[in-house]
Amino acid sequence: MMISSMNKRESVLAAAIVAFTLPALAADLGGGPVRPLDGSPRSNYRPLEIERWTGLYFGGTLGYGFGATDVRGGSGAFDLDNNGGVGTLFAGYNWQAGRAVLGLEADIGTGYLDDSVGAGLGLVSTDLNVMGSLRARAGYLVTPAFMVYGTAGLAAADFDFRANGLTASETLFGYQVGAGTELAISPNWSMRMEYVYIDFGPESINHAGLSNTYDPDFHTVRAGFAFKF
Repeated sequence: MMISSMNKRESVLAAAIVAFTLPALAADLGGGPVRPLDGSPRSNYRPLEIERWTGLYFGGTLGYGFGATDVRGGSGAFDLDNNGGVGTLFAGYNWQAGRAVLGLEADIGTGYLDDSVGAGLGLVSTDLNVMGSLRARAGYLVTPAFMVYGTAGLAAADFDFRANGLTASETLFGYQVGAGTELAISPNWSMRMEYVYIDFGPESINHAGLSNTYDPDFHTVRAGFAFKF
């Protein structure tokens, strides 16, 4: 009988421990604040804060680009269609102040934004090798985890331009401007969707006596993920 009585007391004690422990565990997992026995709120309680955007991040995107290179000169006057897949790697830093998020971001990438017309010595083509940018971002947190933003900055790209049987590699400079959305899906990971317009040129190139002016510009729509440290 004594053993039975002791087992009952131990069971009651274990149940009491579980009853007091589970709310604390639930709060630590984001389930809600823990209150002391007197019922007053605990001042040092902090929920899982995926809204903290300040910090260094990096990531990548894949998408589609479409646009044209305006060609004028010895080869004639026409447009080359530059449509195809694009991909970028990016890194940046954000500063959050309330619902405002300001940041700087650099990216580098490439894309199949090439086209050509003609044949033989009459062939004229453009071939994008690599492109990059340095842009500012200004965002607004619609919710702690969802941001809309605008972006603008400087852009550069290396192209191969072919005409009159010769290929010239040139680095063109221009600007980028766009807008996007970004959703924090965990304390460290976010996903984004953005549209960016890129304008390069115009650039005059002499192909062994035949001079053309090339003026490329693209629209890109891309999606990707970012990891914040």
